[in-house]
Amino acid sequence: MAVLTGVGWVVQIVVYPAFALVGGAEWAAYHRRHGSAIAVVVLLPWLVQGVSTAALLLEGLTPASVALAVLALATVVLTVAAAVPAHGLLSATQDPGTLRCLLRANLLRTLCWTASTLLAALTL
Repeated sequence: MAVLTGVGWVVQIVVYPAFALVGGAEWAAYHRRHGSAIAVVVLLPWLVQGVSTAALLLEGLTPASVALAVLALATVVLTVAAAVPAHGLLSATQDPGTLRCLLRANLLRTLCWTASTLLAALTL
């Protein structure tokens, strides 16, 4: 979760705002490359989050394990319902409104990952 928290904040503060600086002619290739690269970065940490959350729930339902599961589920829902469709739209065109939507969705995901990291640290 800590890795996803760090990645989320870097994406929120650096990566997504920089999308607005990419020229129209370069946009499609840039966005495609971003998608491939970020998938490599987040795939393993997200898998670890899912497996560790499932393991915690199998050990027993505690307030902390349930809260961590809810936060993990929220990141999945935000990704599937908002981030993936926004990236789909952005693959075709560099739209400022869609980018704002993506930034909002990512902020919510990042806040969930941040809360998960803090809760996990406090639980340890």
